[in-house]
Amino acid sequence: SPKECASSHELPGFGGKGGGEGGVAAALCTLHHSLWSVCVPSALLVTIVLWGVLYPADKARGHQRNELNPASFEAHAINTLLLLLDGAANRLAVRAADFYLTLGWATAYVLYAWAQYAQSGFWPYFFLDLSSWAAVGWYSLLIALFAAVYAMAVGGSALKARCAGLAVDGAALVPAPQPPPGATLPSARDALLQAGP
Repeated sequence: SPKECASSHELPGFGGKGGGEGGVAAALCTLHHSLWSVCVPSALLVTIVLWGVLYPADKARGHQRNELNPASFEAHAINTLLLLLDGAANRLAVRAADFYLTLGWATAYVLYAWAQYAQSGFWPYFFLDLSSWAAVGWYSLLIALFAAVYAMAVGGSALKARCAGLAVDGAALVPAPQPPPGATLPSARDALLQAGP
């Protein structure tokens, strides 16, 4: 069940519940949820960069790079749309705790681009070019955009849970516990005061 899958984030051999089929299943659940937390914000970021940075820059130069070829449109628009539709239909949540995985993925891509430039002398995107001080601004902007997009994805998961009457349990959305009939729910302020710092 999603609840069992979401609450079994311990990998076998790493302080987890051990090997065997249960350990493998738990590891696959953890991998699935972690990949979801990487894919959704990454796809959103790439789509925003394509439509907000690359396409306008290419248009200003007379479409020299043809940023909107069919393969690019499929990868940067349709893929993101399908991920968002999938996200609306599934019970997976983008977890704030997986931010470091997505940051690692983005860092790996930047390191790959640097290695590609060192080997070929070609920058895949003008904003990755380190030959001017403008790179400081571009990299800072990308980091800020990256954090904002990740926060939007986490917030979108929370909104999805709230609208569906679900609770976030690990990385899955599960039915929210219901109060007994006639019980009154504490206000958000009271709940925060009870939780403490």
